Amino acid sequence: MPPFGRVLVANRGEIAVRVMKAIKEMGMTAIAVYSEADKYALHVKYADEAYYIGKAPALDSYLNIDHIVDAAEKAHVDAIHPGYGFLSENADFAAAVEKAGITFIGPSSEVMNKIKDKLDGKRVAKQAGVPVAPGSDGPVGSLDEALKLAEKIGYPIMVKAASGGGGVGITRVDTPDQLVDVWERNKRLAYQAFGKADLYIEKYAVNPRHIEFQLIGDKYGNYVVAWERECTIQRRNQKLIEEAPSPALKMEERERMFEPIMKYGQLINYFTMGTFETAFSDATRDFYFLELNKRLQVEHPTTELIFRIDLVKLQINIAAGEHLPFTQEELNRRVRGAAIEYRINAEDALNNFTGSSGFITYYKEPTGPGVRVDSGITSGSWVPPFYDSLVSKLIVYGESRPYAIQAGIRALNDYKIGGVKTTIELYKWIMREPDFQEGKFSTSYIAEKTEAFVKYLKYQEELRAALALEMQNRGLMRMTQTNNQQKSQNKSGWKTYGLMSQSSPRVMW
Repeated sequence: MPPFGRVLVANRGEIAVRVMKAIKEMGMTAIAVYSEADKYALHVKYADEAYYIGKAPALDSYLNIDHIVDAAEKAHVDAIHPGYGFLSENADFAAAVEKAGITFIGPSSEVMNKIKDKLDGKRVAKQAGVPVAPGSDGPVGSLDEALKLAEKIGYPIMVKAASGGGGVGITRVDTPDQLVDVWERNKRLAYQAFGKADLYIEKYAVNPRHIEFQLIGDKYGNYVVAWERECTIQRRNQKLIEEAPSPALKMEERERMFEPIMKYGQLINYFTMGTFETAFSDATRDFYFLELNKRLQVEHPTTELIFRIDLVKLQINIAAGEHLPFTQEELNRRVRGAAIEYRINAEDALNNFTGSSGFITYYKEPTGPGVRVDSGITSGSWVPPFYDSLVSKLIVYGESRPYAIQAGIRALNDYKIGGVKTTIELYKWIMREPDFQEGKFSTSYIAEKTEAFVKYLKYQEELRAALALEMQNRGLMRMTQTNNQQKSQNKSGWKTYGLMSQSSPRVMW
């Protein structure tokens, strides 16, 4: 029997489609919500039912708690899945869902209120015995306070939005003048994305790796850690390529993190999915807590592939009151191979990753062994300028990391999207780049390699333009030859019908 009857997905794009696939496979009815900009979106078409929740800006739709709960009540749903981003980590949203008598597929509002933001997460991390980076213990109240604290802990620093995720409102700052420039901008970005403008400051770890651990807990105090994901390939603190497991860690290093992560969960009675994000130093082999994401991650498919489990279905079952179906030892025995995820963003990598909106004029997904695509678009889809640029995710699996890289190269070559700029060409370059293939990189990888990949991408653009011109010229030549042939045959008395062919002309006396 399905755990619920009707489930609303309070999100959009690829994650809404991915969650609805799990809902349907579990025998439940999938309900979508949509903004004015998304009324013809793929997630709306894929759903069993869909409800309008407001105008295009997120604050009027996907961040509007009243509109979403109202839609859920009209649809008579039993549960709401928040996806990631938007309201997925909002305690007030979870509380409103619970008040309406609907199950929230995620941690309860009570648990969320214990870690309302990243600063609460840091305090719990200290209690669990996890090392944290030096910085503010709470929101920094003013720019003057920020300047004093930055001088005390030393530059470089990170200015971070206390709420939300996805790299929004996070900036590395190297000087006091730069701090002055970014302060109000980050407050504005944080408010627009998450409805809260609180910022805090943390010491920046130079050339770190970004490694996250997947915590899974049920409502009965049972916990496992589904190993880690390497999320180091980023630009502007936004992840681009993720893989599991990390090529940097030894087994004993990942295992030493399991106990404090589980203790963290026990301290706050955490349940369902949670992602324990850390900075890791290749030099010292130390981890430093960054934040706990109280939701499903964008990159969850990489974990699914190496463990051969469906995290969305597991998340739904745990929310419905089921026990964890395996122990840590049993989970460890399930691990096989390596998986890599590519975030296919509608962005122009040659133009500082500027967003690219418009209609998808051509769309062809790669297929074959070890290839998975989680997409929110198809041919004819509109990519609006109002939301995150992620349009799909390509995930590949191999028996080892080198095999996964080769699968990725082939799948990226096969993936065709027309009408908007995407990051596919950039990923083709990265997959063949020696430092990536050898696992030698930090979060500054993209910044350090910009000159090299821009040169490559410009060459590819010029090559495509030259090929297009050559094809156009050949087409004109063929048309000219055909016209000349028709004129010649008409002069000789032949009567022609339809298109002419040199090998088999269609004629009548």
